[in-house]
Amino acid sequence: MKLRAFALIAVATLLYCSPSRASITAASWWDDGDGALVCAWTNLTLSGDAQSGTLSMSGDQYWGPGHMNGWVQTTGGTDPTLTLASDIENDTNFAWTAYIVNVYMSNTFTLSNFNVLTPGDWGVVSISAVTPTNGLGSYVVSALLDTGAPIPVGNDIAFSYQLSFSGASHFNFTQEVIPIGVPEPGAFALVALSGGLLTLARRRQRT
Repeated sequence: MKLRAFALIAVATLLYCSPSRASITAASWWDDGDGALVCAWTNLTLSGDAQSGTLSMSGDQYWGPGHMNGWVQTTGGTDPTLTLASDIENDTNFAWTAYIVNVYMSNTFTLSNFNVLTPGDWGVVSISAVTPTNGLGSYVVSALLDTGAPIPVGNDIAFSYQLSFSGASHFNFTQEVIPIGVPEPGAFALVALSGGLLTLARRRQRT
């Protein structure tokens, strides 16, 4: 009888002391200013209970890697969910045949529901497990995107994914994006023309 009463008290205590879900109080992100990825705007929307939210950005990528740095503040409970949504225009000199997204965070985290929205024929080829790193954050997840037609200069790639995390009330994160592809014919012509002009200039200097 005493054992049964003790068990009921233990269960009740665990239920009472179970950690509450955290709410997101604020979040922000921005480009790192090196010119590779230039952010045009960001927007944060929170759910009614603020236990989840979406942080969106739109920008232009001129070369890679490009970086978006950010932070999120919570009430300190467990497992809030933040969706990061990106819409990035190809302003490099080549069509993108693949795209790498690395997500770094100061604390361990779970990345889920990775979706490529644009182009419609692209998708997630592979996604790594969360691993420790000495790079831009304590932990990193890497995702490889492609499978569709190349993304030409002037077109966009849009994707989103969810981050869940716990263990602190303040988290820093970085999204690193790396386009992969082959320079377009116009770029090769420009390089050839530049090389020809440089050779001509050197010949004139010698005469």
